[in-house]
Amino acid sequence: MERSARNLIIIIVILTAALLLQSTLLERAAIKGVKPDIVLIILVFISLRKGSMAGQLSGFISGIIEDFLSLAPLGFHAFSRTLIGFLYGLFEGNIFLDPIFMPLIVVAMATIIKAILSSLAVLLFSISIGGYGVWGVRLLIEVGYNALLSPFLFALLGLIKALKPRDKDKM
Repeated sequence: MERSARNLIIIIVILTAALLLQSTLLERAAIKGVKPDIVLIILVFISLRKGSMAGQLSGFISGIIEDFLSLAPLGFHAFSRTLIGFLYGLFEGNIFLDPIFMPLIVVAMATIIKAILSSLAVLLFSISIGGYGVWGVRLLIEVGYNALLSPFLFALLGLIKALKPRDKDKM
């Protein structure tokens, strides 16, 4: 099997496992009904390491799986995650990812972008989804949760060979 196809399968397995963890065990870690979005953190890491195409694909696949696991309309999560994967993939190789501060900043920004995109989708399509469009304490908790977890997840993900920065000469 070609290396990039094998890496893609590993990425899909990681994202699916994170989605299952997020939708089951992390429910117990919720504060005021808000749980960390580890899939978003992983998506940001993959996009910054592997580029826009991998970010878009990872975002779309994780979003579609999340749509199936949630009560959201099909494509709701896929839309925001695909755009976030694309946007962060544009910065591949241009952001120095120190071990602590940059993961905090880029993941906090991604959480805010996710909230904006989700609110736009709710507004444009007149859909009713609990928890979206709330620009108060819930968003602050999610931003804080995701930002605090990001250095640890970035360090853990950095150990996975399939998630190492791609070699542009070979692709």
